[in-house]
Amino acid sequence: MIVDNDSHQTQTLREILSKQEYFEVVSCVSSREAAIKQLESAPDIMIFNPEVLKEHTLSRFMRSVQTKSPKTRVIHLLKTTPDDESLINDLKAGVRGYIKSSDSPTIVLKAIRFVNEGEIWAERRILEKAISQPIILPEMLQSQMPGLPPLTNREVEMLTLVLQGASNREIANKSSISERTVKTHLYRVYRKLKVKSRTKAIALLSHS
Repeated sequence: MIVDNDSHQTQTLREILSKQEYFEVVSCVSSREAAIKQLESAPDIMIFNPEVLKEHTLSRFMRSVQTKSPKTRVIHLLKTTPDDESLINDLKAGVRGYIKSSDSPTIVLKAIRFVNEGEIWAERRILEKAISQPIILPEMLQSQMPGLPPLTNREVEMLTLVLQGASNREIANKSSISERTVKTHLYRVYRKLKVKSRTKAIALLSHS
């Protein structure tokens, strides 16, 4: 699926993908609302221009994607390159990589293949910085802990912050929610992990 409000850019991507035997464009839309609706087609990959979010947050959009089509992996299509911290935050939110509108067809196709295979497509410096800031992907948890009930994007976000050593108050401030809501999310996370505390959750994931 291609989600972009730039018709010229969308057409360029369609032409690149249409020449490949193994890719099929199942949908092209130009708005966030249309993208969420078209998730019924369960695309493997969504190439997404974040400009279509407008006033909406990426984390909220990613939660909608996970709810409606858990297997869909999102690649950002960027006209400009944000700072490193913004790119890392996008990865934390669930984005699996990013391409630039100026990238060659070879790079675009390689990025799609990498992400489709479960990899993260990003520059080495971004990956190196991200290593020091734990990022949890749902499929990583599933591979480490078969049978684990699926975690929502919000729950993954909470768990990531816990592994980074954040307190409930710090998590609440970063996520713009109340401490009570944080406790509710973490209670659900711990129940799915079959542990009773933050310490045991950290110990479990550190040894997985």
